[in-house]
Amino acid sequence: DFAPVPADSIIERLRFIVQEEGVQADEAALRLLARRAGGSMRDSQSLLEQLLSFSGDRITEDSVHAMLGTAHSGRLQAVVGHLIARDAAQALDQLDAAIREGVDVGQLAEQLLGWLRDVLAALVGCQPELMLHVPAADFAAMCEAGQRWGLETALAAVQILDQTLTRMRQSTQVRTLVEIALVRICKLEHLDALPGLIAQLRDRAPPARGTVTVPSARREVPPAAAPPPPTLPPPTLPTAK
Repeated sequence: DFAPVPADSIIERLRFIVQEEGVQADEAALRLLARRAGGSMRDSQSLLEQLLSFSGDRITEDSVHAMLGTAHSGRLQAVVGHLIARDAAQALDQLDAAIREGVDVGQLAEQLLGWLRDVLAALVGCQPELMLHVPAADFAAMCEAGQRWGLETALAAVQILDQTLTRMRQSTQVRTLVEIALVRICKLEHLDALPGLIAQLRDRAPPARGTVTVPSARREVPPAAAPPPPTLPPPTLPTAK
């Protein structure tokens, strides 16, 4: 196994190829190809070769998304925003709009998982250089999304999407599975607040059954003695006549 090639090196090589081919390429398109290649120079050049075969004299970010069946960053940011706002209806509406634009459902789920990964990275304090799926220009948005969501909630959302992608490989109802995942994520509670709530409940809870409560030490006061009964005079007997 070879170490992944840095994205900047891949972009530089792709830029050289398009110049040699006499084709113009947007910088955003080349960066998207480099991220999609995942550190493989060979895969990036294979993707570029496919683009050159049908893109004409100019390669744009939209042409890359059209070839890959992926969604542009604005669509992904909208979906993630509705997930954080817990608006399931709008999240499903964004999913439907992406599908009507030609986005592949499986690719969209993969992209969402990548975005949530970068949200986690931003949330725990990583620098923009460690963003793998989101442009560095969107780093501030990732930090804000992480703060609004919370670490535990974001982790739960990542697990839901990961399990969904696993199930999608064995199902023909991939859209339904993704929709279920989006609704489940929207229904997540603010999990970071759970420790505080549990502590409050623990403080207010009555003693558990079987718990021995030791009474506080106190001095026992003996009861007061009953007063003696009153003394009656002896009866007077009658005298004989």
